[in-house]
Amino acid sequence: MPKLSCLAGGVAAMLTVSAAAAPLDRYTGSFDAEGVVADGPAAAPREVRCDFEVLQRQPNRIGLDGTCWAYLIFSRSVSADLSLDPQTGRMTGTYTGSKVGPARLTGQLAGPAIDVLINWPQPVNGHMMADMRIVSLGPDRLRILVTDSGEHGVPRVTTDLSLARR
Repeated sequence: MPKLSCLAGGVAAMLTVSAAAAPLDRYTGSFDAEGVVADGPAAAPREVRCDFEVLQRQPNRIGLDGTCWAYLIFSRSVSADLSLDPQTGRMTGTYTGSKVGPARLTGQLAGPAIDVLINWPQPVNGHMMADMRIVSLGPDRLRILVTDSGEHGVPRVTTDLSLARR
């Protein structure tokens, strides 16, 4: 019997390690965020503060829901739903929060980063696409960067948020 007990304990440990190592776990939790957002091709970046909840909706799917405030007066709800194909690392999903409506997200999970292309339903800053990068900087920190191709094709960061786990 001791061998069976040891084997059962080993299987339980393997299941725990496997569950703990789920590729999207590092992105889940409650976060406070601050950073800058530029709304428009010629807009100066303005400071924002955000609250985010990132929940695991299925083993390979996460959902981000949050609200961002600028000048303590203006607020905007934002959300994203991302699914991972664990065989290929391909990410797909939807972003909601833009004035032009929901955008399609497609990209890859690469190490500690999710890199996706945002495909807007209408032009944003004069373009139909932008790049989003969500990077895990450690167990309690994330960074979200959105980069637009900008005027004359010169890349411009339109969102730069640092998130800290609560």
